Amino acid sequence: MTGKPWMKAALAAAGLLALAPAAQAQEGQAIKLVCGGIGVDESAKMRAEISSHSLTILYSTPDGSYLTGVHTRVDDPLKDRSAESECGPVGQVDVSEPGRYRVTATFAGQTRSQWFDLKPGGGARTVMSWRE
Repeated sequence: MTGKPWMKAALAAAGLLALAPAAQAQEGQAIKLVCGGIGVDESAKMRAEISSHSLTILYSTPDGSYLTGVHTRVDDPLKDRSAESECGPVGQVDVSEPGRYRVTATFAGQTRSQWFDLKPGGGARTVMSWRE
């Protein structure tokens, strides 16, 4: 390889690219948002696991009907990290470290936003409600 500077540069670039996915995976692990709960079995399973998640969100109407298709975003603004997905009727958030996180959810053009002090496996719960 001596005498071929372009080959050294190509190998160095390939090494950096090989490291990039690992860095992205670590960043993606800081906040995780899993959505589901459609059907009795899936909903019961997610509700049974509430205590092992940082936050569980139930999406509903004021009369207690469940909602789906709620665009949800969880932010850690101090560390510029976030996760987002279409959720409902249940959303579960996991964070890698304790902190103050903002949950913003939009359904039928109406946005709700709440702040939560979360910790890994904290078992927090909330209901976000909209009129259909």
